Amino acid sequence: MTAISKQALAGEMPLLERFARWRYRHRQALEGWLILTPILAYYSFFFIFPVVANLYISFTSWSGVAGAPKWVGLSHYKAYFSGYYLLTIFNTFLFTVTILLASTIIAFFIAVLLNQKVIGRGLYRALWYIPTLTSAAITAQVFFAFISPYDGVFNAVLKALGKPIVIWTLSPFWMRTFIIVFSIWRGVGVPVVLFLAALQGIHPEIYEAAMVDGASSWALLRHITVPLLRPMLIFVLITGTISGFQIFETAMLISAGGQFNVASSGGPRNMTNVMLLQIYKDAFVNLDLGRAAAGSVIMAIILLWFTSTNMRILSRGQVEQ
Repeated sequence: MTAISKQALAGEMPLLERFARWRYRHRQALEGWLILTPILAYYSFFFIFPVVANLYISFTSWSGVAGAPKWVGLSHYKAYFSGYYLLTIFNTFLFTVTILLASTIIAFFIAVLLNQKVIGRGLYRALWYIPTLTSAAITAQVFFAFISPYDGVFNAVLKALGKPIVIWTLSPFWMRTFIIVFSIWRGVGVPVVLFLAALQGIHPEIYEAAMVDGASSWALLRHITVPLLRPMLIFVLITGTISGFQIFETAMLISAGGQFNVASSGGPRNMTNVMLLQIYKDAFVNLDLGRAAAGSVIMAIILLWFTSTNMRILSRGQVEQ
């Protein structure tokens, strides 16, 4: 070994030694980051990057097939406050609020009844939950067989009674009503199971003590059951709000006559069109990824506001109580 290499090695040793000591002191943090690296890479690639890219595309005009995105600023966001898209937002709010309130109230009382000691209680629970496990596409097509304008079950009953048939698909009121009823029937099983699990967590001695003091059934429900179910109620309302804004297959299939035809869905006169369906139309039918990206950003902001408001209101009531 030459004198120059010995001097270089002597000069490198303190640096290597300092690095070895630093690595030893921070070995736990290094091991933790090493373990988290694949997860962070996956999260960045499949979540952070798509969100940032979607936000950028929302300010551009791009078909997603040819050419480069062209910057258009806030034009897509302004379009969502015009007549056509504003009606879509209104429809989404209408379906979400109606389905959420109706399914929550119905699920609560069904869970209270199923919590009683009745014969066949397990069978009743399964029957309420089965619609949730079925495919929305299949059940929507079966449901449309009842409201078909010409050979549907409802019109067959009207004919048998000597009444004129109704073209259900041309009535905004009836189409909205059918979508709401179908969504409630298919989705009520989840909150039923959640409320039932929360009810079974309430100790029977609490009810027994209240009954000894002369509390009625309504008083037990109002002053014991509902307050103790408030955490589960918050969870049900938040998850129900998210699922309500994500309504897609039901609105598409029922409004399109039970067919997988996105272009003709949302009728009549755009009265059953919802935000997620419109985002799909803009992206894959109209080939306007910028408009679709803007719609997804707006829906995310609305969901964030709606969820935080629900949590704030219900949590405030829990603290005051």
